[in-house]
Amino acid sequence: MLHTFADRQPRVEVLVLPTNRPLTHHDALNYLQARCQEEHFCFMDSDILAAGPFMTDIAVDLAAHSAIFAGSPLWMRPCDRLFHPHFDVVCGEHDQTSAGLPLGGTFFAIYDNRVLSDFIRQSGMGFEMRGFSQLPPPLQAWCAEHGLAGPRHYYDTAKSLNLGLLQAGHTLAVRDSPQLYHLGGLSFIAKRAWYDRQKGLSGRWGAFYRTARSAYTGLRRRIKNDPVNRSRKLPFGRRRRVYGPYFTALLTALADGRKPPPLPAEDDAGVRRRAQAATEQILAATRAWAAQNGRETGQ
Repeated sequence: MLHTFADRQPRVEVLVLPTNRPLTHHDALNYLQARCQEEHFCFMDSDILAAGPFMTDIAVDLAAHSAIFAGSPLWMRPCDRLFHPHFDVVCGEHDQTSAGLPLGGTFFAIYDNRVLSDFIRQSGMGFEMRGFSQLPPPLQAWCAEHGLAGPRHYYDTAKSLNLGLLQAGHTLAVRDSPQLYHLGGLSFIAKRAWYDRQKGLSGRWGAFYRTARSAYTGLRRRIKNDPVNRSRKLPFGRRRRVYGPYFTALLTALADGRKPPPLPAEDDAGVRRRAQAATEQILAATRAWAAQNGRETGQ
């Protein structure tokens, strides 16, 4: 589908990453940025639905900042997006601190590529995840001044890079567009499904293995109290575990020609409204694609 689409669009091409396995997110971003020779290095998650022109909202002051970020998952409430001083994991979902410091993210990003390339070359930092002890000492001191430091602090993909840019005097900005619907959480499910297919896990024994694996992994993370376990305790964790499977089930049902699942029960009006709107956009896009495909194939 991607190659067929790209063949019809003169502005689009497909680059296949040099691996036959799921690639760590930060490795993919480092690889792509090293190849990029354009004025801006831009990327967006594959589970973001663009329902209309979105750059008007995002690029209004692009020239004034070294990077612009957008695409917060639709199930995030405004309060969930804030990193507070008593947290010790700067998650991908945190795009600013409670004091208003922009943290950016990896959902949708536009970097000034000259600034980014110079910083990566000079600092040796990239998009990788880091613990506090892995930060350069000057950045550790800067983070301490801004309530982002501690021996157990952990920084998700690109967070330490963005903090390094801020420390170096560059400016970042977080913008929102009502035209972008980030479903959020689908890649975790897709990755697990890929590994299960490679191991031939299906049927009753596959279900048993996945249940046992999930229980073991969860127990190990709780015993170690690792960053993943700590992030699960944050307010948005429950919604990620609800809406990731919902949208996966919705897309799978549409691909298989089955009836879509019902919307999850939701107490937050804003989240409920965005989830409903995203569902309607997906249904409309599916109908349009089916109609177009039918015309082209004569069916």
